[in-house]
Amino acid sequence: MKSPIVWRELIDRGGKGVLIGGANEFQEYAYGYYGMESELLSSDMLKISKENLQYKKEVDEEEKEIKARSKPLHVCVTVASNPVCYAMVNAIAKGDVFGSKQEVALHLYDANDQMEMLEGLKMEAYDLAHGLLRDVTVQSNVRKAFSNCSAIILLDEVVRKDGEDKDTWYKRNSKLFSSYAKIINEVARKNVKVLLAGNGPVNFNVFMMIQNAPDISRQNFAGLSRMVENHTKAVIADKLNVNSGGVVNVTIWGNVSGEYYIDLENSRVHGYEGAIWGPPTFSLPTKEMIWDKQWLAKEFPEIVRTRKAVVEEALMHGAYMSKAAAISTMISHWWSGSPSGQTFSLAVCSDGWYGVPAGLVYSFPVTMHPKGYWYVVEDIDLTDEVKEKLKVTVQDLVSEKEIIYPPPKPPTPPPGEVKVTIIDPKEEAEASAKEEEKKVETEEEGSTSGTSDSAVEVDSSNEPKLETIVEEKGAVDANGNATNSSTNEEKGDDSGQEAAPTEEPTTEAPPAE
Repeated sequence: MKSPIVWRELIDRGGKGVLIGGANEFQEYAYGYYGMESELLSSDMLKISKENLQYKKEVDEEEKEIKARSKPLHVCVTVASNPVCYAMVNAIAKGDVFGSKQEVALHLYDANDQMEMLEGLKMEAYDLAHGLLRDVTVQSNVRKAFSNCSAIILLDEVVRKDGEDKDTWYKRNSKLFSSYAKIINEVARKNVKVLLAGNGPVNFNVFMMIQNAPDISRQNFAGLSRMVENHTKAVIADKLNVNSGGVVNVTIWGNVSGEYYIDLENSRVHGYEGAIWGPPTFSLPTKEMIWDKQWLAKEFPEIVRTRKAVVEEALMHGAYMSKAAAISTMISHWWSGSPSGQTFSLAVCSDGWYGVPAGLVYSFPVTMHPKGYWYVVEDIDLTDEVKEKLKVTVQDLVSEKEIIYPPPKPPTPPPGEVKVTIIDPKEEAEASAKEEEKKVETEEEGSTSGTSDSAVEVDSSNEPKLETIVEEKGAVDANGNATNSSTNEEKGDDSGQEAAPTEEPTTEAPPAE
């Protein structure tokens, strides 16, 4: 009757459990297993079909119930075709990142032309056979990829074009990560944790995301400093001939993609084979162990900066494994807490710590709480020299921020009160005549008195008041109207401040009205 029937496949022979097909398919399958054909009539086959269909429904309901009880953590990785993602999937799937009991649903996001490759990655992820990997989905739609996510790892990089100036490049970064932030704000969970781990201006990109995701706590956005920190540990370990895991409490201050300062003041070394030995918990100050202070001051920072390039040149491909490990351990500490007594570096939004302007994304020393919070270590004493170095790193980040948010121009001062003397020629002539009369009278009195030494008092209370205040910048014309006189500009009187009143009448006055 061409109605599909459902039959059980033998599990102990590697079957899938349940198959759906018609009577002919069933006959073929049975013959393949047992070398025989069923002699059942079609009516009997249909009865069996109904029974099996009911069984199939029961199995489906059971699976649905199991999935309902399971609450996997939805994790998205962008640019999932990046080999860094490939190197991370195993750690995520087996519980090294989000906990040994936390089920995970992995969202792999990339462009359309990478879908075939991601389908292969999806199949290989299932081949890992880790019980905690509940689901893997492949997405080219970023809205679907971020939907319901509790953790998002951004491996994006906006490649700088040849000859492209810094401002244009930063604006392209701003456009991409701002759009990501807006979508995360809409579709992700409100407690989502976002880690930016791609190449490019990491601090700047974190800053732009915070500006465009108002409903997500700014504490939930962070930039990866761990890679620079691990490079530092490796260089020190090589210098002291110790395991790089034994170098702890290295601090990266500032802009992990630009100007940063490596602080070893509180760093310590475990497992150093020196004159003094101790238990595994015993450690020695890193700076005291490095006797070559000149190397530490000059060569060391440059070796750290070029570490990535040197490793990749030797590998002849990118340093994907170390980058994946840095991301995995960072997320693990953020989710489950960092080792007691150790500090790590993380680029986070400043709250004014160590004089860094509030709101600026800056790499600080942090510790992480098992409940998923980070805390900046605030009791580190900084020398004046270190403080000066931190100012340089701050200025670098401020200059990046000002590409998108330029500082406001100082407001033009409001027009000040300029005192301008308006002199009437008639009044000037009268005033001059009175002055001459007073002089003559004074001379006559002096000649008559002869030997008098007393000074002659001149009462100037009757002098005409000729000043008029104009409530506008500039000079005035003969009618007393304000004009943009070039005289004031030549004198530099453009500050809006009140000009000094004229002490003496001018010799050349404008004509009377």
